[in-house]
Amino acid sequence: MDRSIVISSELKNIAKVRSFLEEIFKESCLDMIHFDRFFLCLSEVVNNSIVHGNRLIVEKNVFVRVYNIENQLFIEVADEGDGFTVDCIKDPTCHENLKKDNGRGIFLIRQFADEVIYYDGGRKVFIKYNLI
Repeated sequence: MDRSIVISSELKNIAKVRSFLEEIFKESCLDMIHFDRFFLCLSEVVNNSIVHGNRLIVEKNVFVRVYNIENQLFIEVADEGDGFTVDCIKDPTCHENLKKDNGRGIFLIRQFADEVIYYDGGRKVFIKYNLI
């Protein structure tokens, strides 16, 4: 299975991404026990692409690809923003960052995914999730 979706940079489109992922799980007969963790990662990446990457500019798109190989599910997300340096993201578990309104997405993705790689200057992310 290899599926893609392109959405404009509006937060309401995260609902489209959820439906897209639900279809993938259903068509591929994937165990729904994995859905919530996988959707959390996917929605955080898409949200970051919409808000931080494309800066909510509706004319800019977010490109999502989901595919599986054997017992692994993969996400690739790209945006049309300026990118970022992942090493400059502050640790949200540090005392001075605990009460901040943002900054937890990348941390959550790293906690739930088995592998996370940012490339193309932070405009693209690859996530691997083991299904066993």
